Amino acid sequence: MSKIISLKIRREDPLSESLPRYDTFQIPTTRQMTVLEVLIEIYDKFDSTLAFRRYRCGRRICRSCEIKLNGQIVRGCATLLFPGKEYLLEPAHPEALIKDLVFDFSKVLSE
Repeated sequence: MSKIISLKIRREDPLSESLPRYDTFQIPTTRQMTVLEVLIEIYDKFDSTLAFRRYRCGRRICRSCEIKLNGQIVRGCATLLFPGKEYLLEPAHPEALIKDLVFDFSKVLSE
């Protein structure tokens, strides 16, 4: 039986003059999914304008999939989301924001 993972995602494009907004997505699933899997599902089936890093090293070391989940920075490739729960996704490094959930590595990874 399918359940829902509910995601509220902060959307922002610093190059535009529009204010940040939050979009909510309801993802039907029968299993736990990683943050990255859910973002790919949203991009493929609901909103192809969502900006996020799709790459993953598979070893939890590259930091390309870093994201803020409910206020805590996590690795999207390895962090599980559970059906029946609601989550808030925001950029991990808003001070280096490129668009939506994508940040500029050169401004934060040298820290």
